[in-house]
Amino acid sequence: MNLSLLHTPDGVRDFYGTELDIKNYIMNKFENNIKQYGYDEIQTPALEFLKVFSELESDEYENKTFRFIDRDGQTLALRPDYTPSVARIAAKYFSDENYPLRFYYKGNAFWNKGLYEGKAIEETQMGIELLKDDTYVADAEVLSIVIENLKMIGLEDFKICVWSKEANGEMRLEKIKNLLANKSLDSYVTIDPSIDSSYQYYTGMIFKVYTYGVGDCICKGGRYNTLLGRFGEDAPAVGCVFKIDDILQSIRRQKINLAQEKPLKTFVVYNDGNVNEQIELADKLRKDGANCSLIKDDLVTDSFNTLCNENGYIIVK
Repeated sequence: MNLSLLHTPDGVRDFYGTELDIKNYIMNKFENNIKQYGYDEIQTPALEFLKVFSELESDEYENKTFRFIDRDGQTLALRPDYTPSVARIAAKYFSDENYPLRFYYKGNAFWNKGLYEGKAIEETQMGIELLKDDTYVADAEVLSIVIENLKMIGLEDFKICVWSKEANGEMRLEKIKNLLANKSLDSYVTIDPSIDSSYQYYTGMIFKVYTYGVGDCICKGGRYNTLLGRFGEDAPAVGCVFKIDDILQSIRRQKINLAQEKPLKTFVVYNDGNVNEQIELADKLRKDGANCSLIKDDLVTDSFNTLCNENGYIIVK
């Protein structure tokens, strides 16, 4: 066996088992809450033309994107950030809409980081973008979703550090905090002039969310009122991105126990003489809501029985 085939490149990793269950659980909880605010899901391609990112006057995009040349000689890039892609979609398909647009996305983004930076080059993200709304109420809505999402998965010890790139932004930030206070969410927010972002497209409120167990922020975002203009539509926008893998790490290191609701796993044992009957039984159990798998009788070993006992799995013969 070639053992080198079993390894992944530096900066990427596999997810499986309980860890993947928890990761999906977190994303499902986030998604359900986001939908309740009226956000619609969109999907963007992992590959975009490099100019979608490279023309944003950011060293992050210039130096840390994975680049490819297609058969026609066009330079492509693996998506390092969803927001420019969302702005492109809004300008292309929704330029005639005159009301606020609410989108959310989920998927992986890629940064061509240095070998010794110690950070992942692929990370799972989920984010929201509220377009064509320049009010402080929209800013507060984004922060509300951030706080509610983190609280519903058991995170309590986190802080949103927020600042504004506008000349008179502090008055707007106070209005935002007052709205959050009406929902008893203001205690999670602190005004911090030291907050900055490597993304040059932010124009107003910017924020980062920090918690224990992670060396970087677990969520970040802000207002970007000029980005859509680069794609041909002059419209305001605000949004954020949840760094799901970092959130997962914080959950694990803070030893937060997530009570996941999932079907009980059942194994229906069959042999050559009763295979049809056992398939019918398994189908019936599935219709009743069970997570049901077939297993041949000679595969039900002592180690398999131990596995089922340790995990509470049911064996039906």
